[in-house]
Amino acid sequence: MLNRLLIIQKLFVILFASSIVLSCSSKKEKQEEEEKMPIREIDTTTVLLKINNTLFTLPSPYQATYSIKNGDIEFNKSLLNPPGNVSNYTTNFQQAINLGIYGTDLGYLNVYDQIPDVISYFTVIKKLSQELGIQNALQVDIIDKIENNIDNQDSLLHYLTGTYRQFDSYLKSNNRKDIGVLIITGGWIESIYILSNNAVNSKNRQLINRLGEQKHPLDNLIEILSPFYYKSKEFSVLIDDLVDLAYEFDGIIFSYSYSDSEVQEDKQHTLVNSQSNVIISEYHLETIANKISSIRNKIIY
Repeated sequence: MLNRLLIIQKLFVILFASSIVLSCSSKKEKQEEEEKMPIREIDTTTVLLKINNTLFTLPSPYQATYSIKNGDIEFNKSLLNPPGNVSNYTTNFQQAINLGIYGTDLGYLNVYDQIPDVISYFTVIKKLSQELGIQNALQVDIIDKIENNIDNQDSLLHYLTGTYRQFDSYLKSNNRKDIGVLIITGGWIESIYILSNNAVNSKNRQLINRLGEQKHPLDNLIEILSPFYYKSKEFSVLIDDLVDLAYEFDGIIFSYSYSDSEVQEDKQHTLVNSQSNVIISEYHLETIANKISSIRNKIIY
């Protein structure tokens, strides 16, 4: 069942990158042919964005979730944004950034096999998509398709991977780039909020390292948001808060250890073995976690 839920989760990895609705044929023959199509494995490690002809990379919001689960850390529902809060979001800014937050929450639920809550969060995401007027990018009947194809991995992936480029195309063609950026930002903030809370409470070295690695993605996020600084007070407050958070990340020190390189003659390349480690005091770690929590609380309430 966990594998099936992870498939559902992949929709939202792609959603943060922005993207495509598959046009399904009404003909039964074509539908059956589509269901048999081989599907490539989806890479959930990074999201590659092209904004104003500049490429940016951000970690998938699910990297943090995988790290937490792999650290044998128990599921903590209190870290999630309750579905009931959705009625509080009345502006496009609130709806878009919380769409990103709920998407990350859904991924967290999926990884921990929290089946009853998956439907609730899926419904909230659909509601926000409709209120933003982007429901065409998140196919209206996608939930039915997922339920009908839950036992058919290839067919399900075929529907879900269809959300990639059309979502991005829709937002750009309608001059709504700000909505896509806010969805991405919400996803990043929520994943780092969940990660930092678990890092502080568990003192797990892998989680601390993963948190420290967010310095460069945070710089990218600020650069992506910067063109919208004067669009509204909501944008300017968000960007100022993220810049303040970036100053805290500047205080993190990285140490690197190297071991002998491995020459792989059959593949004709050399594998360089290295390992990075984050040097951060407990006080500094808690300061970063508190600032992330403050930013996130301004968004969800």
